[in-house]
Amino acid sequence: MRKFLTAALAAVMSVVMAVPAFAGWQQDPEGWRYYKTKDTYLTSQYTEDGFWVDVNGIWDGNASIGDKQEDGSFATYEDPLAIYPILGTRIFKATNAVMSEDKKVYTVTADIYDTAFMTNDEIKEIKKGDTVEIPGLNLVCTAVNKATRGVIITSSSKNPEKKNNSQNSDKGYRVRLQDAEGNQYILSSSRLRKTSEDSSTTETILRPVASGVTIIVPTWRDSSRVNGTSHYSTTKTLMEKGMFFEATLKNGEAQSVTDVTYNYDTTNAPVYDEQAAHGHLYNINEY
Repeated sequence: MRKFLTAALAAVMSVVMAVPAFAGWQQDPEGWRYYKTKDTYLTSQYTEDGFWVDVNGIWDGNASIGDKQEDGSFATYEDPLAIYPILGTRIFKATNAVMSEDKKVYTVTADIYDTAFMTNDEIKEIKKGDTVEIPGLNLVCTAVNKATRGVIITSSSKNPEKKNNSQNSDKGYRVRLQDAEGNQYILSSSRLRKTSEDSSTTETILRPVASGVTIIVPTWRDSSRVNGTSHYSTTKTLMEKGMFFEATLKNGEAQSVTDVTYNYDTTNAPVYDEQAAHGHLYNINEY
């Protein structure tokens, strides 16, 4: 859930940062801060949009408690699509988009996908030879090896004073799977990758969650860039081309829309298969 909230806030930030650089959310190497002026940011309090920042001004990673009201209270609101559980990051794909007569919003019919298929604890229990059913894909695989924990060697993990702090070095568990046709997959709590045995080719697969949901999307231009590419798409392109996007919702209306890497060929995968819910539907050369 935290992963989803992190991605959701990043989507919010990408839009808020369209305002003058001295106001609102800004990111630096330490995290997200909420600036009131060019040189001052909030500390140890809730921001206007309901996120908590600590004594150093860094967002704590938790969800918003709502929008601040005139009396100082915060009006909470529910995510209308919370009935569809998400393990990783919620991804939308527009299947139909109709612009209003005043050209201010799209009424969008969309499918929902998840970047994750299983929790870290579920993956941890997988042993070599186990039969594993991949949720949402009607795919049955055999575990090629026992689930192992990935670790990032960072400067903090090398520091003797922080050697017992595994929070920054533990990447969670992952396991290699193989289906009846010999295709191989790497499953972690963050994603599922279809890969060749020597890992020379790879492609990311999304988990189908729901189809035919309706959301309202403002027609403003989304200019946030996509990690791993130098490209971005406008809201018009994302909606009318039926592309993948992230969005934070309030009462069924998108408060932010963000382009995602699943619209681009950011891996060495040669396959583009919409029916199998593979993420990379559009070749980057088309942009």
